[in-house]
Amino acid sequence: MPAWYSKSSTLVIAETLLYMNPAFVHNALAMTDGFILSDVGILLPERLLYEGSLVVEAGIIRWIGEGEIPQEWAGGARIGDLPVVECGGVWISPPIIELHIHGAFGYGFETAIDGAALRDLAAKLETKGVGRFLPTILWDEAAVKNLLTAIDDSGLYGSVIPGIYLEGPFINSKRRGGIGLEQICQVEVSLLEKVLETCAGKLRIMTLAPELPNIESLYPLLKKAGVMIALGHSDAKASAKLPPEPFSITHLFNAMSGFDHKEGGLANIALDGGAGWVELNADGVHVSPQAMRSALRCIDPASLILTSDAVAPAGLGYGDYSYFGKAVRSDTSGVRYAQEGTLIGSSLLGIDIVRSFAAATGCGLPQAFSCMSANPEALLDCAGGAGGSRLESGEKADFFIWNRDFSACRRIDGRIPRDLSLGGAASLLERL
Repeated sequence: MPAWYSKSSTLVIAETLLYMNPAFVHNALAMTDGFILSDVGILLPERLLYEGSLVVEAGIIRWIGEGEIPQEWAGGARIGDLPVVECGGVWISPPIIELHIHGAFGYGFETAIDGAALRDLAAKLETKGVGRFLPTILWDEAAVKNLLTAIDDSGLYGSVIPGIYLEGPFINSKRRGGIGLEQICQVEVSLLEKVLETCAGKLRIMTLAPELPNIESLYPLLKKAGVMIALGHSDAKASAKLPPEPFSITHLFNAMSGFDHKEGGLANIALDGGAGWVELNADGVHVSPQAMRSALRCIDPASLILTSDAVAPAGLGYGDYSYFGKAVRSDTSGVRYAQEGTLIGSSLLGIDIVRSFAAATGCGLPQAFSCMSANPEALLDCAGGAGGSRLESGEKADFFIWNRDFSACRRIDGRIPRDLSLGGAASLLERL
């Protein structure tokens, strides 16, 4: 045992979870100004700590690493006073960020969603390890205004919802995918000005097609507004007029001109390192495992962002639903329009996307998590959406604890673990 270990100040996880009332754990931690998690697996961006420790005090991560916890982190005076939770067999990860998501658990951002619904959705997304998400919506003035009002009313703006993602309206109808023709517009500076005014500073990412006539007239306005330009729903050649760097690529390989060895398509730009960030839907349906492996080999590991592009039926289980008034079906092949079979989104969310990518590519979990945590966080930093959490000393103590097989998790947010008992018939704590 480490030198700082004291049985009197320790909550041994086996005892606590199997024999004690979880409410006792909550109270014990609540009465302190911090706690120590010991013998825990920690998923850092660059590596995995198998026997790590993490010290939290006043809502801040004071130390994270392996081996002996240094006394000097707190001036040598308080380490023995902090309760220790031995966490053998559990894992800690940063919050997953759903950067491109149209809805989930029955909620769609294009519908009449309100603040309470957003809070409920955020709570449900936490069951998938998602701590931040960027509501993604197609351009409709009334729908966008309603979503922005809901975000304000939810109290989640900034910490959980850093802003919104607008897919279109300046995209190529030939590559519209599941986007309706009525939601596609010709390039007009006046319309973009209206869009920016409507979004009131909360627009973080906007997808457009770089081959559209006069598209370059929009680039300065978007850059001035601090909006990340994402290229997608595009039939562009590699010679298209590109926006100033950095820019992003929307869901690589989907709804875009593919790789071509002569003229080159939008996929060439992504694989050649021409973009600051590249989204990839890693549900195993939108992109084949082979293509995912190729993307991983070609794209800078710090530039690859995993997304779900999920729509409202995601998270509800397989079955028949409605989306934009049309019948859709959710199954192992994703979410599709029932009649024509057009793929419109993933049925997987958060941790399921991470695990799918890790399995398909053979990369380790630290890298897979980085592609859905650190990398989208870096993009948001460039797009005015700063304020996230990282597993680093000095950062806010906002992270997730997972059981051995990453099938269940709980969020620890700030000073006190959120709802340690979780109530109900089966406490998640008892399964960790």
